Amino acid sequence: ELVAAKQRTENREVKRRRVIAASSMVLSLLGIVAIRHSSDVDPSQHTSQVESNAMFRNDVEYQDYPAWTKSVNDVNAQNHINHGKWTSIEGPPFLQRITLYSGNGVDITHGGNIVRKVVGIPKNFGKWEGNRFLANFESQQMRFFQSNKNSALVIPPLSQGNLPILSDYAKGMLKHYVALGHNTLIVCGGPASVEFINQNLYTSSEGTLLFQPAWTRGPYEKQEVCDGTPFQSLPVTLPTMKGHVHGVRTQSLPQDATSYYETGEGSPGGGVSVIFSLKMAEGQLIYVGFDYSTASEPWIRALAAALEFAS
Repeated sequence: ELVAAKQRTENREVKRRRVIAASSMVLSLLGIVAIRHSSDVDPSQHTSQVESNAMFRNDVEYQDYPAWTKSVNDVNAQNHINHGKWTSIEGPPFLQRITLYSGNGVDITHGGNIVRKVVGIPKNFGKWEGNRFLANFESQQMRFFQSNKNSALVIPPLSQGNLPILSDYAKGMLKHYVALGHNTLIVCGGPASVEFINQNLYTSSEGTLLFQPAWTRGPYEKQEVCDGTPFQSLPVTLPTMKGHVHGVRTQSLPQDATSYYETGEGSPGGGVSVIFSLKMAEGQLIYVGFDYSTASEPWIRALAAALEFAS
């Protein structure tokens, strides 16, 4: 019995030592060190940045983000996210290279849906939801989205009478997005699209509309300034599409605007530009005047070319 008791004692001691050794190994792997709060603590005793990153290498805090940040692809790729950068490639899950507006005034079943397919944004479980869609310019998503870099925000054709009304705060975020970070705002044509630009981006100091909406019969001619741009490969003319192309008078374009397709000042009704761009600090606005009521190949190629300006 004495021998058996001694053996049991030795076994318990062995187990105790194994537990201590295992605990020490776990603590060592986690990189946890004791941190004292007294003034005589040696800085070398603190957890380093490398050790801290190693502790959470495979633990991206994805649950910290609201539902609109998540899509199937983002959930699958969450371990590749670098939260310390404001870029669509390595940034948080609410930043995308191309984002599509999906709020008031967008027909998500016809013109808006054609635009969605052209820009290559899939639905999220069959719905226009997730971080590739922006439904509200007043939202938390917009507050973060405005800091994106080298990206594009696409506004599908907007219908009259249901135009999104932006507060001064939302207008400021939209202007911040376009002006900083080398971003591109692409606005597709529609009954209210020029009005959206005038109300939220470009109004003269006298309060009058900067861009004057206009319509005239096409075809719309390609201008020499297209050379060396993504529009270079487009046809020499773009079709009228039975009145579904909305433009602005060329005389209302600012001096630093560039008109890529227009009818020319000598045409009946005066000059009307249907594709133009306007620099805004580091970014730019690009207007593509078709409302995408049908899948017109020349106009689809025009929108695809406009997307190439986002770099």
